[in-house]
This record gives sequence, C-alpha cells and structure tokens, in this order.
Amino acid sequence: MQEPNVDISVLFITYNRSDLLEIAFQSIRERMDFGSLRVEYVVSDDASNTSHHSKILSMPFDKFVIAEKNRGLGNNQNKGIAATSGRYILQIQDDFEFIGDKVLIFTALGILEADHDVGIIQLNNETPDVPHEVRCLENGTKYLIYENDGIPRLRGTATRAYSDRPHLKRREFCEDIGPYREGMRLDLMELTYQQQVACQTRWHVASIAQASSFVNRGVERSFNPYYLRARRLESIERYPIFGPFFKLIRPTIKQVRDWMRDRGE
Repeated sequence: MQEPNVDISVLFITYNRSDLLEIAFQSIRERMDFGSLRVEYVVSDDASNTSHHSKILSMPFDKFVIAEKNRGLGNNQNKGIAATSGRYILQIQDDFEFIGDKVLIFTALGILEADHDVGIIQLNNETPDVPHEVRCLENGTKYLIYENDGIPRLRGTATRAYSDRPHLKRREFCEDIGPYREGMRLDLMELTYQQQVACQTRWHVASIAQASSFVNRGVERSFNPYYLRARRLESIERYPIFGPFFKLIRPTIKQVRDWMRDRGE
C-alpha cells in the first residue's frame, strides 16, 4: 500500500556497478535540495555479484529491492517502481552523477503541478529533434513539451522524447503507461517503452530548457548494446582519412535507416 507521507521516491537502478552507484547516490544526497519534501531512497538491484551486493547493502537506503536471479533491466525497473511509495518517482541509473542546480527538483515539480499534460520530465539536456512546443511557468521557467507521434511500431533512437536516463515522473504516469517489457535486449526494451508512451494521449514528456544536470560516469561499462555501438562508431570517426568521410556521411546513413524502419521495411 502506498504510504501517504512520502512525496518523492528516489529510485536507483543498479547492477554490478556499486562503485558508480555510490557516487550517484552521494551526489543526490549531498547536492540536491529537497527542502521540506518527504523523501525515501530506494535501490533496485538485479542480482549483482557478492562484492557489489555487500557494498549496496552498506549504503543508507530506506528500501532494498534485491533480486535473487538476474532478470534484466526491464524487470529491475518494474520491481523498483513497485517498491516505491511516493507521489512522484525520481528514477536514476547507477552511473549518473548529479551536477545540476540544487533546486532542480522544485523546478521539475513546479512544471508537474502546473501542467497536467506532463507525466514525466527528462532531467538531462538531451532534447531529441521531435515536434514540440515551448511552454512557460509564471516564474519564467521555460520547458519543452513533446508530441506523441502515435506510430504503432518501434522507431529509431532520438526520434521520440522518452529516455530511461534520469527523469522525474508521476506515479499515475507509470500506472497508465504500464510496465517495462521484460526479457528483451536493453535497447529494444527502451524503444518499446518509447512506443508505449508515444501511442497514448493522456501524458506528454517534457524537458527543462537548461544545461545538463547529470553526467554519465559509466559509458565505458555500459550494458546497453546501443551505447557500445555508438562508442565503436565514434572510434571509427577518429581513423585517419576514412574517419572524416565516415563522420560526414553517418547522419545520412542514419536518416535512411530510420526512414526504412518507420516504413516497416
């Protein structure tokens, strides 16, 4: 049963990266100002090995959601969300360190409380080039609110606004969109969730017009094949002679690939 005395659940998603988790956890505890908000700290672990498991249990979380068997990111996020009690959920992967404005949470909450179209706010400045409008709070805060395209199939990366990178969301948003798909590859799971968001009309994704608030400390240790592929492509771009040519044509290749995917080919 949801506990009425929790305003925000800060949910950390982790697996075999307790050293990075500790950095992420401390950055929120030490740098983000929650004022008088009632906060709980929850960690959801996907059966990390013994050394990481011990370190996770030594951290001062309010709730530990520990899997006995590795079941993938989708399951890890679902069980973590199910364990939270707050009206709002601040969801953070274990390799993202908070470096933003200490009152960021109040800016994001101000948008959610003033704009009932917004279900989730992406907290990093990774705005995709998708249709959106600019809205403004009474205090002058500008934010982008994205359209849901309604296309009932997977689309390419950065063609939709949702990302599982740090974000703040309403509990009702989670309930209406439904759970993350389980038992699938990380990148496909995120693209599938993007589709779930894009094919409903109740909620919209928003982002704040600001500098990035989180830095990714775990790129080299990512479990996501999309990020690993991106790193390989970046290394190709550094090759002499061929690298600059590849960098020049790479956007065109991506546009053609995404166009074919959107056509279902």
